[in-house]
Amino acid sequence: MGSATPAHRQSPQDSNSIRPIEQRRLRRPRLLSSPLYGIAFLLAAALAACETEQTPPADEPDVVIFTPAPTTTTAPPSPTSPPTPTSPPATATVALPTPTPLPPPTPDPPAVPTPEVDLTDYTVFRQTLLEAHADDAARLPGAPHYYIQARLLSGEVPALVGVQRIRITNQEQTSLNELIFWLYPKLPAYNGTAEVSRALVDGQIVGFEEILDGAAVRIPLANGLAAGAIVDVTLWFSATLPTQVAAGTAGAGLFGFVDGVYDLAGFYPTLAVYDHEGWNLETAAGFGDSLFADIGFYQVELTVPPGLSVVASGSTLSQLTDDNGATTWSIAAGPVRSFYAAVTGRWLAISEDVDGVLVNAYYPDGGLSSAQTAMDFTTNSLRVFNRLFGPYPYRELDVVPLPTTAFGMEYAGLLALAGGFYTEAGGAFAIAAPHEVAHQWFFNLIGNDQPDEPWLDESFANYAVYLYYEAVDWPQMQNAMLENIFRYRYNAARNLGIDRPVSGAVIEFDQSNYINIIYSKGPLFFHAVRERIGDEAFFAALRDYAGRHRYGIAYADDLFAAFRRHTDTPIDDLIAFWIFGE
Repeated sequence: MGSATPAHRQSPQDSNSIRPIEQRRLRRPRLLSSPLYGIAFLLAAALAACETEQTPPADEPDVVIFTPAPTTTTAPPSPTSPPTPTSPPATATVALPTPTPLPPPTPDPPAVPTPEVDLTDYTVFRQTLLEAHADDAARLPGAPHYYIQARLLSGEVPALVGVQRIRITNQEQTSLNELIFWLYPKLPAYNGTAEVSRALVDGQIVGFEEILDGAAVRIPLANGLAAGAIVDVTLWFSATLPTQVAAGTAGAGLFGFVDGVYDLAGFYPTLAVYDHEGWNLETAAGFGDSLFADIGFYQVELTVPPGLSVVASGSTLSQLTDDNGATTWSIAAGPVRSFYAAVTGRWLAISEDVDGVLVNAYYPDGGLSSAQTAMDFTTNSLRVFNRLFGPYPYRELDVVPLPTTAFGMEYAGLLALAGGFYTEAGGAFAIAAPHEVAHQWFFNLIGNDQPDEPWLDESFANYAVYLYYEAVDWPQMQNAMLENIFRYRYNAARNLGIDRPVSGAVIEFDQSNYINIIYSKGPLFFHAVRERIGDEAFFAALRDYAGRHRYGIAYADDLFAAFRRHTDTPIDDLIAFWIFGE
């Protein structure tokens, strides 16, 4: 349950200046072009760059899809006519038995038992964090702690079945009389299904109801949950996955089973955010992002069919294979904004260390060159943003190719880039990779209401791409971002009559202007503020904002306040013009 200002804050960094990173630490990636990605990427492909040495990838096994053998159903025997009843003697008196009250029915036990786990123990998460941040988990005892056991079922309609326990602390100053959980696969943008079949609150069976057309469930709390009080909730759930990419949606192939890859985004019931509006239940449009969640801790046991591997948020702690070849992956992630997993048997990987972080770039057969390009942009961006926004605290960062129609998608500790980039034609790694790396801060570490204020992370992440090229002293790409991505698209929106304020919920936009406004006009606001207040104040404000709201949830007013703390120069007119259209 989020608040605008979290209780635990981190002081901004001491440095007040931005300098280009030492060139010997950077490999300028080779840019690969594709006719699908527009003028900016054609320009990027024409820039001079260094070639990276390639080695042929090893032969890769085909994905083994596990399909349970069908069971044989035995037909029931033919019905037999009942015997003719014998009438009692005419003089007989039939004595009626005294009715005996029946005990209330006992619900059938669930197929998966309630997990036995100590949800007050956060020591496991020290294994997922860098040594300098190993104590962060203990500093956030009020964050939701999920323990999820799930099994992936292959077949014509792939599915997940599982159970989760969640330790929930009421972090608000008011009592709660209910809890709300999102079932993200049921949103139209995800194109799947999901349901909760059974719920326990502190070990007692409780009723619940579906709300928001089944996209969420409401669990009443009979005795309420006082401020600071803790409740233990267990939910049995299931979900089905679509088997084709739904272009033009928020999912855009980011949830489902396509091309041998299981995309498991938001497959579990997710606790909704309780903020200054109460339960924040704004649903997203068919495009844009849907997730809005508090920072949390996740321990996940995910069982997958034989021959498949898991790439997920956080770190894998162990793998255990049963007699049938199915493997259970034990994974821990936290503190993170959500948990994500991709499952496949078709990827290889290359790895590199950056400031103690293990970066893994996965790729399909024939995609080694593209994986190296993605790796270069990812590792260089990580170095830059560590210095600009504060350190990335986790031990791992993964980059995976997905069959999506979008350029990419951000998840905690993981970048999902379009699988179409991993070909000889290449793709828009030059923009997609730095943008998604920036989301590790502006979405994951610093949360925001993505359905209601999408610009606060998306505009920030796109301007961060410009800052990246400035930091590595690549003026051609820096100019391409400013002129071809930001100004050109913003002017196009104005000329087409589809300009509008940057502020607003996703549902207030349409697909004709969402990209131009959120990804182009929004970054121009940051550039205008920087030109007005100067670099020293601007970058000090960014570090202040990122440190003050690390692991929390920030709103637009928090960002504006950060700028005002570091300058006396008025910026209200810039906020009014760019953000609110006044």
